[in-house]
Order: sequence, then C-alpha cells, then structure tokens
Amino acid sequence: MIYGAMLAGGSGTRVKSADKPKQFIEIGGVPIIIHTLKNMLKVERFDEIYIASREDYIDYLTEQVERNVSCPEKVRIIPGGKERMDSIHNVTAAIEGEHGIGDTDVIVIHDAVRPFVTEKILNDSIDAAARYGACVCGLPCADTILHSRKGDVVDDIPARSELYSGQAPDSFNLKRFIEMEDNLSDEQKEKITGTSQICTMNNQPIYIIEGDAINFKITTDSDLLMVKTLMGEK
Repeated sequence: MIYGAMLAGGSGTRVKSADKPKQFIEIGGVPIIIHTLKNMLKVERFDEIYIASREDYIDYLTEQVERNVSCPEKVRIIPGGKERMDSIHNVTAAIEGEHGIGDTDVIVIHDAVRPFVTEKILNDSIDAAARYGACVCGLPCADTILHSRKGDVVDDIPARSELYSGQAPDSFNLKRFIEMEDNLSDEQKEKITGTSQICTMNNQPIYIIEGDAINFKITTDSDLLMVKTLMGEK
C-alpha cells in the first residue's frame, strides 16, 4: 500500500494578513489545502491520502473535499495533534487500525501549504522510500549560508556545495517509520521541526531526491502573494 499524509493542524501565525490558518485561505474560491491535495491525487499510485486537520476545520474540510475533489473516496480526514509528530502519529495509528501495516508499505508525508508539489517529486519519493527506507526532498542551496551562534556575528560560512534546502515530502517505509517513531523520547519529539529528523535521531540513512523551486512552502505574506500571483488571482 502507498499512503499520502498531509499535515494541516497548524495555525500559520507568520501570515499576518490572514484571519484563519494559512492552509484554509481560499484562492479562487478554493482553500490552499485543496490545491495541494489535487496535485497529490494526480499520482494514481496513492491508495489513500490521510489529512491530519485542525479539529475546528474538519467539517469545513470535509465539505471542500466532497465539492472539489474528483475521488473523495481516497481521502481520509482525521484530527491533527498539538505538535507535528503528534499529527503524524495520528495518521500512522489510523492507518494501522484500519489496514494494518505491511512490510513494503510506503508513506509520503507532505505539507498542506506546499501547493505546487509536482508529480515527479511524488513519484520519486515513493520509489526512493521503497528502495532505501527513507528519503527527503531537497535542493542545493543557491545562497551562501552564514552560521552565527548569537545572531550578530558570523562564526563561519559552511561550504555551499555541501548544503541543501530541505523541502517536503518526507517519505518512508511505513513499518520502519513507526519503529523510529516509537523510539523517540518526549524531548526529541518536541525538538523535531522537519519529519526527516526522526532518521538522524535513529541513525537511519536518508536518501535525497531532487526538489523543485516551485515546491515552496507558504510561510509569510510574501509567499502567499507569490502563490496568488501564480494562480492568477489579483
């Protein structure tokens, strides 16, 4: 089985112009999360896509999926958790409870606010996770990276040729992912900002698949403006 997982439990406070979580901001009358979901559903290899949503938006999201998605039967909406790893755990627990876990099952974990994810990225993620057990989507850094411990003086400048900007999705052999998840301490769970960190905490090698500049995350008002422009909204 090949599962998609979308994380939509956050509040998105850095988008100052919004009066709702950024994943539910509507562009062209459709929330951003639905734009993301439609791109994921272009990959027919997904058996099901689970969305871990803020509980107060589950009814709204269910209605939007029924209205805007051609195959809503592939979509499962469940409550998200307080932290990122809590939401992911809710997804893996739901999969295990409803389907069990097979040795070759794959899970592709994506951000709801990366609406331009490509079919190539998703297919490459599935293939790499099946082959290597864990993979992350990334791009070579285009900018020079400055390392500063205190934020006022540059301590060192790492070699740009060795640095990558992490994107999403993060993809895994599902059985191995659950094993790594179970090994985490509560302190480790609180420190995780990107899903692939679970691998570095479990000594699991992570394969890098090539990302795409268009696969950017909506974090600020500037990002939201770019998405609206690309989608043709004034």
